Amino acid sequence: MIDCTFNWPDIRRVAGPYIRPGGYVLTERALKICSLPVSSRIADIGCGAGGTLEYLEKAGYYRSVGLDCSEALIGEAVCRIASERVVLGNAENLPFKKDFLDTLFCECVLSILGDRMAALHEFSRVLKKGGFLIISDVFGHNSAWQAQLEGESQELQAKGLFSKEDIINFLTSLGFSIILWEEHERFLKEFVARMILAGECLTNLWACRQEKERKNTDRAGISYFLLVAKKNKSCH
Repeated sequence: MIDCTFNWPDIRRVAGPYIRPGGYVLTERALKICSLPVSSRIADIGCGAGGTLEYLEKAGYYRSVGLDCSEALIGEAVCRIASERVVLGNAENLPFKKDFLDTLFCECVLSILGDRMAALHEFSRVLKKGGFLIISDVFGHNSAWQAQLEGESQELQAKGLFSKEDIINFLTSLGFSIILWEEHERFLKEFVARMILAGECLTNLWACRQEKERKNTDRAGISYFLLVAKKNKSCH
């Protein structure tokens, strides 16, 4: 489950409807890569205030639904889109049938889940074969930190940020093919600077994962990625 104790409404007021680095830019980038038909069934997991859902609607994707654990943010989302297109829930137990979705967005949410492995299994379950998984999030690439987790990284520990190898290896084991991996550190820096200037400390939510493993974590070891993966038609 996402940490819903954070003051998301206040953060949203600083960040806008897209509570993540890059805003809609990376959403738009992913949609171009996938070339989805407008009839696609799309879910936004951790939809927040509904920024991505509103963007999808304007782009013509009306069969989209959002899920979030924050009642406050869902309340803001329904001011933008129809209430029946937003549900209260968590990523580790999605209220969708198997092979139901054509595309699933998880934008800057996976890293703050309590059980990321369970969530990724759920993403695989609800996506159709040939469906797209779109993830944007922070990741760790500090070599010393990664070495400390050697032998455990494949389990995607609840503690510590995952590395590029973690996420790619685990998605591959679930039957996904990686179509795109891009790093967007500039968007992360811009987002963090905006939060700091506004007196918010959202980055501590990410940093604390590393600090549980290593007290003197180098913040420079954190970056941001966009990933597009396709569920193989032959996977079970």
